[in-house]
Amino acid sequence: MKAWKKGLLILAAAALAAGVFLVRYWFVSWPLRFQGELDRFFGEGAWQCVSQETKESRMYSVIDRSYSSYTTTRPGEFREWNIAFQTSRGEEAIWTISDHTMRINHSKHFLLSRERYSARQALTLELMQLSFALAGEEVGQQVLSRVLPEEELSCLDVDISYNGGNPPPDFYDDLAGEEWFTAQKVSAACYLESDLYDFYITVRAHDYRVEKLEEDQRQHLLGSLEELCRALEEEYGDNAKYEIYLGEGLEAEKEA
Repeated sequence: MKAWKKGLLILAAAALAAGVFLVRYWFVSWPLRFQGELDRFFGEGAWQCVSQETKESRMYSVIDRSYSSYTTTRPGEFREWNIAFQTSRGEEAIWTISDHTMRINHSKHFLLSRERYSARQALTLELMQLSFALAGEEVGQQVLSRVLPEEELSCLDVDISYNGGNPPPDFYDDLAGEEWFTAQKVSAACYLESDLYDFYITVRAHDYRVEKLEEDQRQHLLGSLEELCRALEEEYGDNAKYEIYLGEGLEAEKEA
């Protein structure tokens, strides 16, 4: 075979290998594969992937076929991407999205299972968790701050949660289609008013933080349960749903 033909074969093989690598990299790299979805959620040009890492999982295993004479298992792998973005308050933040939940889900459910997530559904789940945190921060800063000064407020973890167990996979398709499901627009009210699922606000005091307060601050925080309930009900009206835990015997719950 002439040298130029061999050269063409080598170039073709190299191009094929490079193409396979690029396609695989695009497929597993969510910031590339789902750039449109991330543009919609964070805002076009308002986010960037600042780092990524591959880790071993403690939650699922895969079959290791490295040895021809027998098979064994090893920890599965997953990827994390750190996304820098700007919140609706104009603050810089970094959030980690991961394909870990998807990989755990795929290890439990076969390809045609109705409980199996698509990659896009799993990404929406990751963004939902971020939106919960953003909405919870809004509740703390705009509602609970009417009752508690900053130092006492910092003892609380405020978030959004839901009743009814984990939503089915197609729930995430519906959520992704909501006009308000973006980092700039999402709020607790959006979730409380939604009929997609049964959402509510969670407020929980961390004992180790409460213990660091001065005695008068601690007593004020622990005595604020009724005022916190009232503030949430005044803000969200008939849609107000919450669970509050400030300590043993200091709990409140409201269902719409």
